[in-house]
Amino acid sequence: MSWTNTMKSFRFVIKHPITGKNWSFTDHLSIADKSVSWYITDRMKKMMSWQDTGKVVRISQDVSGLGRRFKMVYSESKGWVGADLTKVNPYV
Repeated sequence: MSWTNTMKSFRFVIKHPITGKNWSFTDHLSIADKSVSWYITDRMKKMMSWQDTGKVVRISQDVSGLGRRFKMVYSESKGWVGADLTKVNPYV
């Protein structure tokens, strides 16, 4: 399946500031078009700047390519594991 090589999926776990409940969603980011290499860092900055909607607790990257296995790349308590995706796009 060649389409999995051009997409990177990230699962975001967000904590609601008032209720304290966690919710998550998966964002699929294309890395095929090198002219939009800023997109991953832009999305990460946007997620980290959410304060009134929620706070990022964890970001995980899909390692299987099918959305079944995720590896943590950011944790609220540990910080970034590896490159800081708000500053650098490692896929360029």
